[in-house]
Amino acid sequence: MEHQRADSMQTPTGFAVKQWRRRLYATGLAMIVLGTLVIVMPIVSSYTVIFLIGTVLTFGGLLAVLLALPFRGTPAFVWMLFAGMFPLCAGLYFSVFPASGLTTLTFVIAAILLLTGVSQSVSAFNMRGIKGSVWVFMSGLISIGLSVLIFAVLPKASTVLLGILLGLDLITTGVSLVLLTSAMPHVAKHS
Repeated sequence: MEHQRADSMQTPTGFAVKQWRRRLYATGLAMIVLGTLVIVMPIVSSYTVIFLIGTVLTFGGLLAVLLALPFRGTPAFVWMLFAGMFPLCAGLYFSVFPASGLTTLTFVIAAILLLTGVSQSVSAFNMRGIKGSVWVFMSGLISIGLSVLIFAVLPKASTVLLGILLGLDLITTGVSLVLLTSAMPHVAKHS
């Protein structure tokens, strides 16, 4: 069993985790702190997220529309204009109707959590044999479970749910990184 763990440390994934151990650990701690703050203020967090996304989409869409204007009279103009109008309209919608935007965004977050959870689970499977990889798998399962929970309670609880579930996902991902890196052997620095 110990020989299997030593071999798993020689894989590209095991080597990357060892090399980035401190940064992964610090990232995990930062995610735990940020997730806790998001959970403590779920309504503020939810509306902050929708405001930021609305602002980014609005300005990005506006820039894309402006970039399309020099192409008037060419076949690309209509497609470029459409490509700019879609995010512009979505951003304005999120900014003008934040409650409805929260429901839409909460749905999107649920889909992202589902995809993230599946991705983490597959990554954990690829890390099998590496001490601590079970925590990455558990984080993936939690993300999948959170996505199922979101889909089950939409649209009723979208105002606070987005903040709370986003915070929980940040915390579980942070904890999985901290536990994964804590289980790794220290890399000796060569001078």
